[in-house]
Amino acid sequence: MNLEKIYSVDTLDMTLLKSNPPNLLIEVGGRVTSSGWSGGALVIYSYATPPADRIQEFDVVAIAPDPGTIVLPVLTPIRIEHVLQSIDVENYWGPELSLAGVRCHGVANAKIATFEKREGMIEALILEADEIAGYSGVEEGVRSFATDIRSLFRPRDVNVMRAIGGFDLHSYDDVKANAQKIFDRLTDGSMPCDGPWPQDDIDHFKTWMETGMAE
Repeated sequence: MNLEKIYSVDTLDMTLLKSNPPNLLIEVGGRVTSSGWSGGALVIYSYATPPADRIQEFDVVAIAPDPGTIVLPVLTPIRIEHVLQSIDVENYWGPELSLAGVRCHGVANAKIATFEKREGMIEALILEADEIAGYSGVEEGVRSFATDIRSLFRPRDVNVMRAIGGFDLHSYDDVKANAQKIFDRLTDGSMPCDGPWPQDDIDHFKTWMETGMAE
């Protein structure tokens, strides 16, 4: 079994379930570098002393294809769930040393989710015991440019489009203004220039367009 870090962490959701005992659900949406990957797990970091920011870190890994396996060399979506069981958030690092959040690492990037709202970071969802049974997660189909779409465009895609199209794929305003043009090219396979997107990513972009192109 060949466990390797996934290429990118595209979404990170953290939900504290105040059951008895409390559990912390961590959900990662990311991409791997080809087809043929399977499984997936979060590998927790160990610390000699609590980190200054009180954020628990993880590597996001999956089972890479065996050498010689025939795969499609396209970025492929992967979703991984991990549960920290019987977690004491308020005393996670020791007496009165609370857990501030989690940071999940891929090869290309990392994302952070926190219990307190912080600029540029994802705020955790906290569910009391009587709310857990009726919880159905994020509303199906609702996506935003910042959390779901921007990361689909690689730096090389951004540079190519700036050169030949005159707009920035990492700019919400530019992508919104050119969304139909981008979607048409994703659909016919002419974008990106080195190979088509996985159908799931195209569907995500379409859903974003159809649900109001949230920022």
